[in-house]
Amino acid sequence: MAATVGQVPSWPYGKVTVEHSLPDGDANAASLYERIVGGFSATLFSCTYVLVPLAFLSLPFLLYFKPFSMTTAAVAAPLIISTLVPPIPSRTILQIWPFKHMPKYFNYSEIKEFGDAQIQELIGRRAVLFCVQPHGVFSFGGCCAGVTWAQRWWHPRSIPTAVAPSVIRVPLIKHIVGLFGVCDAAPKPMARRLEAKKSCVLYIGGIAELFLTSGRDEKIFAKKRKGFVKLALRSGAEIVPVYFFGNTSVLSVLTSAGLRAFARATGVTLTWFWGWRGTIVPRPNKILGVLGTPLGLPATPTPEPTQEQIDEWHARYLAEVQRLFDTYKVFNPDYKDKELVFD
Repeated sequence: MAATVGQVPSWPYGKVTVEHSLPDGDANAASLYERIVGGFSATLFSCTYVLVPLAFLSLPFLLYFKPFSMTTAAVAAPLIISTLVPPIPSRTILQIWPFKHMPKYFNYSEIKEFGDAQIQELIGRRAVLFCVQPHGVFSFGGCCAGVTWAQRWWHPRSIPTAVAPSVIRVPLIKHIVGLFGVCDAAPKPMARRLEAKKSCVLYIGGIAELFLTSGRDEKIFAKKRKGFVKLALRSGAEIVPVYFFGNTSVLSVLTSAGLRAFARATGVTLTWFWGWRGTIVPRPNKILGVLGTPLGLPATPTPEPTQEQIDEWHARYLAEVQRLFDTYKVFNPDYKDKELVFD
């Protein structure tokens, strides 16, 4: 990624380094080939979230009416194979065609308050929770970051993304998401991972935040999410906030209180989403990733943190997310007039 220096009005140090996937962050610098290939790779993810449910719904009818047809075999075989094979994280695949062009499709830029060398030093001595917001319908910001980080310091096997157990079990989806590495986001598996000084990426808002995608202002689900702070304190892990401007603008989603309640209760999302011209192709809107500074949690584990301690560090996390939003939204034209709302 090309690096430039940008002036940030409210940043106390005056200037920060902004890394662009395209020269000077100019969307017009992408060739037609790069746009097509990048859009194709992005659509692979959104397409999977549509085709897999359709395959599950159609398979019983195909088995009943045409059990020995090629169509039935074509639908059943990928589901069966994917069920039997575990997710395969791959740093190599993320660095080759067509995924390397996905950041260019979204004109992805990145701001780091914490450099690559500092990150590697930190994860070498203690577990780190990279706490990401917002989730969006699908985190294309996370995909772009994964592709660019894989070229420098990150490996999906060592720092996977914590996901709902349902994602790990669903055929095909577990493999397309599994390219970036996945681990169980349930409290007990997460606690064991952090206690073993193993880092991971965690989307704080999760499924609940997916249904906050639409609206004029940016809404994130974080006020009631305090479990990650408790896990970090208990294990002596550090928290690093990450914000993706644009995650909620590339796809729109059908929302309702009933759909949101069902998703939170079951861990399964049933809704419809759309992007470019009403299709499942994500809009080529700009995405900006910001890697914040560590919160500074104590490295010594606190086996039984008090509610006061949890509330204090949670408040610091919310304040940091607010600071990142207010400071860097000027770097994404779609966000310069938006406000951050905590749900």
